[in-house]
Amino acid sequence: MRRAALLLLAMPPALWACKCEMTFSACAEAAQSEVVIIGTVESIEPAFLDRWNAAQRSSLAALSEETARLRADRSPAGVAKLRDTYLKTFPDLPADYRQHLTSAKTTDELVAAFYWIIGHGKRARVKARTVYRAEGDDEEYFTIWTPFGDCGFDFQKGETYLIYADQDEETQIIETGSCTRTRRLSDAGDDLAYLYFVENDDEHSARIEGLITTNLRYQAEHDREHYSGTIQSPAAGAVVELRFADWKRYTESSAGGRFVFDGLAAGTYQITIYAAGYPDTVKILAGPRPVRANPEDCTIQMFVAQ
Repeated sequence: MRRAALLLLAMPPALWACKCEMTFSACAEAAQSEVVIIGTVESIEPAFLDRWNAAQRSSLAALSEETARLRADRSPAGVAKLRDTYLKTFPDLPADYRQHLTSAKTTDELVAAFYWIIGHGKRARVKARTVYRAEGDDEEYFTIWTPFGDCGFDFQKGETYLIYADQDEETQIIETGSCTRTRRLSDAGDDLAYLYFVENDDEHSARIEGLITTNLRYQAEHDREHYSGTIQSPAAGAVVELRFADWKRYTESSAGGRFVFDGLAAGTYQITIYAAGYPDTVKILAGPRPVRANPEDCTIQMFVAQ
């Protein structure tokens, strides 16, 4: 197992290290993604790169041991044996990937081919359940690529996901990763609420969401282009009133200080933040503030509770 760890540690850090530059809201992710679907994963290839594959560790151990043993063996027989080990580890490689291994002439070329395969990630065959957006919106199956390492998404065979992805114009490859809002369908309630209205009621597809903090400096410091859905010093349990014409709607801020209103028509609304206990006790923490909502769009507001 120590050798297995050494083989992974020998990989360039860029293959597994990942830093997400920003996180988008459900509305922004849906607007920017070229493919948005709900689908069930039927297979993952190469199986060796499937994080949930129990045989991955033993296969990696075998590769590491064979590589370490044959590193100094530059003979054709040694190269052939190492190639066979790699091919047995990757029985489900696409033809072009397999070509990288079979065309390698030296041990170093074989190891380089191994890293090339890992660097190109894995693909999931996904059976579509709902297609919100895709070039072929009548397709039943999609092939979704994702990188190996931290930037990749750990799909599981048999699990159903809400997938946000982009499609390369030249290769037509559809790719997602851990920095998108792709997630298990069971964990996608916030996104599904927004997508429901976008898909079924365009006239009421606007969303207003907000974050409430007790940090008086927060609004001046916050960069809305790097929205994360989290906030410092959140104000939990505040009562949020949304008023439009002659009607009102209420919700309470979450433990993270967040609130959401979905299913809104286009228009200008008024938001007022009250302390917990409203309407029995009335204490305004922020607002009232006019907020404009537009179809298929999120309006994000920051409030400082005082």
